[in-house]
Amino acid sequence: MRDVFRRVWSLWFAFWLVGYFLFMLPVYGLVLWRLTPFTIRWGHQLNRLWGKLILFMGRIRVRHIGYYFPSEPCIIVANHRSYLDIPICYTTFPPQVAFLGKAELARIPLYGWTYRRLHVVVDRQDIAARRRSLSAVAQKLKSGISVLIYPEGTTKHPKPLGRFYDGAFALAIELQKPLLPFVIIGSDQCLSADGKFLMQPGEVVCVFHPLIYPEGHTVESLREKVRQWMLKTLETYENNPIPTGQLV
Repeated sequence: MRDVFRRVWSLWFAFWLVGYFLFMLPVYGLVLWRLTPFTIRWGHQLNRLWGKLILFMGRIRVRHIGYYFPSEPCIIVANHRSYLDIPICYTTFPPQVAFLGKAELARIPLYGWTYRRLHVVVDRQDIAARRRSLSAVAQKLKSGISVLIYPEGTTKHPKPLGRFYDGAFALAIELQKPLLPFVIIGSDQCLSADGKFLMQPGEVVCVFHPLIYPEGHTVESLREKVRQWMLKTLETYENNPIPTGQLV
């Protein structure tokens, strides 16, 4: 019976997920036809609206612990367990954040076109394409736009964390940009990452770490510092009740 409910709820969620882009496609087309700092910002605002709408319609509540957004451009890194992480991140951060996303996202009808226009797409199987993508990320950071990277690169990995790629940490050291790590807890319970895409209402919690500056770090030490903090945070908050008083 529970699976039946989740399948029905998944159809409801999919209706709003796809319906928004069908309805708003002319607006996206007008806004993103010619890319300028102004139109890019408005494109991100449209994605934030999409994220807020589908989280509301899916009855997904997102709460933050220790949230803040720095005035300087930074590299945001998060764990990745569900496609729900994308609208969660859209609604969490202001509209001057671009994503580094895998090539499959750019192939999704309607959404994929907007993703290519606003974000950086990477094909992890192609070494040359990966280098071009990291170069594009570097250009966004230099222009004052923060970039969000899932260092695991996919939702298809063992819990609690998959293997981290080095890209985000190498860029932080090369460009001397700080890292803003955070952990997403519960998104996989609301939208499964097992290929069935079963949906249910629920709560997601995002826990934030203060900025980490790259001075004095190697790529390996920076990667392991972030990874160990994520592991410890996941263990702490997934195995214990979340104190309401810490939520902001």
